[in-house]
Amino acid sequence: MNMKQVFLFCIFVLALFLIGCRPEKVYVCADGSEVSDTSLCPSAEAAEETADVAEIVAEESTVEESVEAEVQDYTLSDSEKALLDTRMQSNTRATLSTPLVKNLHPGDVYVAGVGIQNIIGDHDFVVTIKFREAKDFSGSILETDDALIQAWMSKNLYTTYTLERSEELVLPLIIEVGDTITNAGGPTLPGTYIYDVYVDYITNSGNTDEYEKLLLTVQVAE
Repeated sequence: MNMKQVFLFCIFVLALFLIGCRPEKVYVCADGSEVSDTSLCPSAEAAEETADVAEIVAEESTVEESVEAEVQDYTLSDSEKALLDTRMQSNTRATLSTPLVKNLHPGDVYVAGVGIQNIIGDHDFVVTIKFREAKDFSGSILETDDALIQAWMSKNLYTTYTLERSEELVLPLIIEVGDTITNAGGPTLPGTYIYDVYVDYITNSGNTDEYEKLLLTVQVAE
């Protein structure tokens, strides 16, 4: 084997080593479990639960009814995963699969994705979503009780995630549009509901620093 062949062989072995050492992309399921692909997330099938609906004592009788509960599937779709892959470049810190979610209505559920790529070294990361403001389609601010709009994000189970340098994490971002936007029962109105999505990392001193700040806009249709 001549020197050129030895050199090419070494390059080949090094490439195999780097491929084998490359951190994998991690997907987080709605229940908080981490998998290598969303197809491995626990399925959300319709489940049956038995509840006592009424108990009537009339001499010797008791009435019980079975209630079927529907379980919502919060798995990130293949189309949202593909959008994240398109948006995530080599120098991208974090991105949303769909920054503008359009044409939702009260009661609708939409699952977008948050992609995080660690380009700064091994750290713990945490995601926080905070409601900013709501506007109607003319640009006027809508009167809201902010906690009710914040509750549209209550299905998200974000905690602290440890990422190695160059490792990617994909989180589902679950949006569930509520029926009311004021404590007085004011109905959810058409317009844009804007959230800040903070991706922070924990420093060596234990403090939290901003890694990336993303803007999520949820559009409620007329």
